[in-house]
Amino acid sequence: MKTSSRNAYPGKITAVIPGSLSDEVELTLESGEKIYGQISHASFQNLSLAEGKEAVALVKATEIMLVADDNEYEFSCRNQFTGKVVKLVRGFVNGEVLIQTPSGMEINATVSLEGVNRLRLERGCTVVAMFKSPNVLMAVKK
Repeated sequence: MKTSSRNAYPGKITAVIPGSLSDEVELTLESGEKIYGQISHASFQNLSLAEGKEAVALVKATEIMLVADDNEYEFSCRNQFTGKVVKLVRGFVNGEVLIQTPSGMEINATVSLEGVNRLRLERGCTVVAMFKSPNVLMAVKK
């Protein structure tokens, strides 16, 4: 599959919570990490999603939020992954941040340069990358 998303995570659907307008899908990656997506009921049916089916979760880098060194708050976001910054490219307006979790999962985030500076991001620092379940797109093979 070719996609412009740098965050593409193949896995197996391990749980489905049906709703009246949207459904929640739990996708378990080979590493054991779980990604939660909230998709419309119509899309769920069109993709023929079901437990046990292979799927790919896609998340735009601009939808990734980063939190650094914060033990004071808990967040309602379902998708939270702690990792180390392994690459940081500073631009004039924003920065591209590559985070790697202990299992090897890589998460690409595009963050404003102000955010990069405010969080004092640098290679090797620990951050939490998070994204909301409605920002996850699901893809399946035809």
